[in-house]
Amino acid sequence: MARLVALGDAHLGRTHLAHLRDEEGRNLREEDFLRSFSWAIDTTIELQPDGFLWLGDIFDHARPTYRTFAHVLAGLQKLTDAGLRGVAISGNHDTPRVRGTGSPYDALERVFPDVTFAWRMESLVADLAGVKIHAVPQTSNNVEFRGQLDAAARRTTRDATNLVIAHVALTSVPAGAYPDINEIEVEESAFDKGFDLMVLGHYHAFQRVSKRSWYAGSTDTFNYADSPETAKGVVVVNTETAKIEHVENPTERPLASVPVQAAGLSAGELVESVDRAARGTLEGAIVRVWLNEVDPAAFRQVANEQFQEAVPGAMWVQVEPDFGADALAVQGGPQIGSLEQEWAAYVEGQDLTGLDRPRVIELGTRFLEDAKGETV
Repeated sequence: MARLVALGDAHLGRTHLAHLRDEEGRNLREEDFLRSFSWAIDTTIELQPDGFLWLGDIFDHARPTYRTFAHVLAGLQKLTDAGLRGVAISGNHDTPRVRGTGSPYDALERVFPDVTFAWRMESLVADLAGVKIHAVPQTSNNVEFRGQLDAAARRTTRDATNLVIAHVALTSVPAGAYPDINEIEVEESAFDKGFDLMVLGHYHAFQRVSKRSWYAGSTDTFNYADSPETAKGVVVVNTETAKIEHVENPTERPLASVPVQAAGLSAGELVESVDRAARGTLEGAIVRVWLNEVDPAAFRQVANEQFQEAVPGAMWVQVEPDFGADALAVQGGPQIGSLEQEWAAYVEGQDLTGLDRPRVIELGTRFLEDAKGETV
C-alpha cells in the first residue's frame, strides 16, 4: 500500500492575455502556470509520498520552448533528489500527432531512470512502492486507446493493488469544457477490467467520477472554461483506503465574473457601475464583467482603459457586452449573433469530410473564449 501524489495538466508553455508582459517581456499568465508547477513540485516533496504520478499535458505543446523544458527538467531533478520515484504519461497536448517525430518525454526518459515515462502510444506497467501502476498514454485514436487499455488489463495481478492512469475524456462526465479535436473519449465502463483504482488527467476540475475513480484536475486555472470556481492543485492517493485528498494551490491567480445590469446607463454610469460591481474581488484577479443589455452607443463611448482603471486591483478587466436580442433589429442592421454563434453557423456550411463536426465547433468556441481575453 502506498501514498502517491498525482499532478495533472500543468500545460507549461501556454500563454493567455498575450499583451500582458513583465519587465523582461515574459507573458504574465505563462509565468503564473510555471509558478503553479513549481508549487506542485515543492508540495509533492513536502507531503513525503511513496512516489508521484504525472497524468499528461505537463507541456502545452509537443515541442516546448527551451525555457519550458528546463523548468520541467529542474522539477524532476528536485523530485529525484528527494528520493522519489514516479510514473508519467503523455496527454493529447504533449503527444506528437505523427509517430516518430520525437517527444519531450524521450529526452527526460534518458536523464531520469527512476521515472517511468509512457509516451510511445503504448501502455506499460511499473511497480511503485508495491503498487502496480498501469500507465496508458495518449494514442492516435479511440480504437488504439481501447487496445492499449486491454493490454494494460492483461497485466493486472491479484496479489497487488492495480492503479491505472490515463489522459482521457469520459462520456459520463459533462462534455464541452475542454474540447480538443485529438482528445480520446471513452465510456467509464471501458476501465472495468480488473483495475482497483483509476486516476485521470484531461478535465481541469478535481472531481470524483465513481467510487474508485477520480479526475485530479489541473495545477492552475487557465481561462473561464476551466471551472475557476473550483480550486486547482494536486491530489494524494491512498491506495490502502482507496481515498483521495485534494491539496489546493494557494498561488493560482483568481478569475472572477461580475454582472452589471446596464440597460439605460450612460457612458459615465457604466464605468461607475463596473467600479461598484467589482469591489471585493481579490487583488490581482482577472475580472470578467458582463454588461447586460448595454446601450451600444454608450458602450462605444467608453475607452478600454477606463474599464481597466475602474478596477485598479485587477490584473486585467475583460468586458463582455450584451446589447440585447433586439438591439441590432431596432437599429435596422443585419441580424448578427455572438462570435460563437457565427462560428457554429459557418462550420455547419462547410465540407468537413473525415472530421467530427461537433468537435470542430467546440474547439473553435474554446479558442474564441481565449481570444476574448486577449483583445485590448
